[in-house]
Formats: sequence, C-alpha cells, structure tokens
Amino acid sequence: QHINLDLLEASHLISAMLLEIPNMASPDPKKRILSRTFRKYHDMYDRQVFTSRMPEQTRDYVMCASKALMKGDWKTCADLLTTMEVWKLIPGDAGAGIAAMLTEKIKLEGLRTYLLAYSGHYNSLSLGQLCGMFDMGKGDVQGVVNKMMISSELYGSWDQPTETIVLRKVDASPLQALSLQFAEKAAGLLEANE
Repeated sequence: QHINLDLLEASHLISAMLLEIPNMASPDPKKRILSRTFRKYHDMYDRQVFTSRMPEQTRDYVMCASKALMKGDWKTCADLLTTMEVWKLIPGDAGAGIAAMLTEKIKLEGLRTYLLAYSGHYNSLSLGQLCGMFDMGKGDVQGVVNKMMISSELYGSWDQPTETIVLRKVDASPLQALSLQFAEKAAGLLEANE
C-alpha cells in the first residue's frame, strides 16, 4: 500500500512548523533556518493579498495554523490541523491518537513561541496565567520554561513564593552575574552583622 502524498506533505509541513515557528519567533537574528521549504511556503502565504478564511488545501491548512501559532493562539492552530481530511487516510484508530499527540505538541510549542515572541513586553509572568492560557499543568509549564532558561532562550528566574517568572530584558554578562552574586552575599553579610 502506497503512502498518500497529501498525508506525506501534511506530516512534513506540520513537523517543519513545530520546529520553525518558535525559531522564527526568537528575537535572536543569528538563528539559522531549519526548513527552507516551510519558510518559502510561509513567505509566499504572507505575500498573498487574499487568503480565504477556510483553507482548502493541505498546505493552506498548515500555513493558516502556523499564523495562529505565531500569535500564541494554540487552540485555533490545533483545531485547523486536527480537522484536516488527511487524517482519515490513516488506517485504524491511529488518526485519533495522532490528533491528541499533535494537540499536546502544539500546546508545548505554542508556549515556547509565546514566550520567545512576547517575553520582551513583560516584567513578570504568572505560572497560573500561563497554565490557563495553554491548558497545561504546572509541572509541564515549569519544565518548558526551565529548559528555555537553561538553553538561554529565555532570560529570567523563578520567584517560588509567588509562582512567577521574573524576566530580564537583556542577558547579564558573566562579570555582571558574578557582581550580582557578590552584591547579594554582601547584603546578606550586612544583614547578619546588624
């Protein structure tokens, strides 16, 4: 049995979307292009003057969904991608399982994209607010944010008592980080001395 070309194209474009949209939202200009094909289709879709509200082809569905994901609207993105006719071509009940897995991946990448795109506009973000926006548990959101902080995609720190992420506008140089640690230790010694 042959693989349907629409199913193959949908799988390729959705995989590329999940990798490329957070990459495109990143403010770092040195990020390299991960999928040239997806970028080419995305740029062509951006240049179109008239785009229908209801996509017709597989590529249109993915491009429309990528626009929604770029804005942080994971629900619209998931609805567009899980209602594609192409999932009916998968034999058995695997289509429903793929749709559920795809929705979870879209939530995760939607959170990453939102944080990459809009973290510069916030001083702090509430964990509860992010959980509500992306319909994820606290542990999942904390895991995503921690990975982003460790890989230097997001500059900030956790304020554990209030469950908020305190964001920094620019990353501190190693010298600045050491001077902050020194200042904190000096303040602690001053308090202990008093």
